[in-house]
Amino acid sequence: MLICHVINSLNRGGAETHLLDLIKEQLQNDYSLKIVAIGPDTKNIISIESELKNLGVEIKRLNGPRMFNVLSYFSLAAFIKKQGFELIHSHQPRSDFMIFLLKKISRNISNVRWIVSVHGKHDTYLEKNIISNNFRKIFMKRLSKCWENASSVIAISDEVKEWIINLNSSLNVVVIPYWVNKNIPKEIDTNNLTLGFLGRLNKNKGIEDFLEALNSINLNENNLKVNIGGYGNNDYINKLVRTIDDNNTTNINFLGYVEDRKKFFNEVDIFVFPSYSEGLGLVLLEAMSYSKICLTRDIKPMNTYIDSDTGYLFENVDSLIDKLNLAINDLKKDYSVIENKLSNIDKKLEKSRVEKIFPKFQEVYRYE
Repeated sequence: MLICHVINSLNRGGAETHLLDLIKEQLQNDYSLKIVAIGPDTKNIISIESELKNLGVEIKRLNGPRMFNVLSYFSLAAFIKKQGFELIHSHQPRSDFMIFLLKKISRNISNVRWIVSVHGKHDTYLEKNIISNNFRKIFMKRLSKCWENASSVIAISDEVKEWIINLNSSLNVVVIPYWVNKNIPKEIDTNNLTLGFLGRLNKNKGIEDFLEALNSINLNENNLKVNIGGYGNNDYINKLVRTIDDNNTTNINFLGYVEDRKKFFNEVDIFVFPSYSEGLGLVLLEAMSYSKICLTRDIKPMNTYIDSDTGYLFENVDSLIDKLNLAINDLKKDYSVIENKLSNIDKKLEKSRVEKIFPKFQEVYRYE
């Protein structure tokens, strides 16, 4: 089967990392595939382009600003016709919209099977201003009608499926989550603990709540260090730095975009994921795969992975402060609690192994 994956760009995020993992499995299972990136990669964020090329995957890049260049449509249509793809798999809203339009206006593409992967609840993220947020809600409502033309719609979690159905109840959605590989954890030095956050630095990720909670703790007196990894707007990062208590400034490190995730997780003992809204939260699964003690907001889908048996849940800043102190105390004084949580994390991750998830893609791809 010859597959065309279409995605906005190759900047490494949750959707792109998952696509790379999916492609690796597809190649091992004798699928043939190519990738179309509809827009350029953003500077200061690592691209997966080199990894794809090392796998021998051909990449077609369209010119112009995302989906708003008419020439890109002609270029993509010609590429699809020339290659003779049997299936098109799009991964993000702009990519979905382009494929929908091409299937409507191009006879050469209209009969090619189309699969959509929805990687998040795209109109729920608190990143832009009110006008931008409202436009996104309108666009996603319209796009959900476009998805009716796809052979299959894949959601990465039950929470995303519920969100899709609320947009368009006529859609038949199958849930196929991300997978992670178990990693060998490093030994914890309970006398010198490191707290960590990894993700885009914006309001939606809850990083402001994390820093506010840290202000209640004297990090230096408690031998605590904090590593904050992720790309963000310089003005926003400067705003975050200004909120940090003077006693803690030398103990909190802003790492910028993290390329070596293994190194990051090996240096962290407690992982804090305070996001307000996620489709799944791949970085949380990654932290669990490194046997990290995790604190996350008590909302779906994160609380389907982390609960009182596997980590710590919080609702607001005060709750986060309490759970941070509890986790630190358990690590330093009652490690049997931590051992039980780590054992339960391993059991929870059993359902997130590639051997259990990739066959679900094969089933969707085979469906006629």
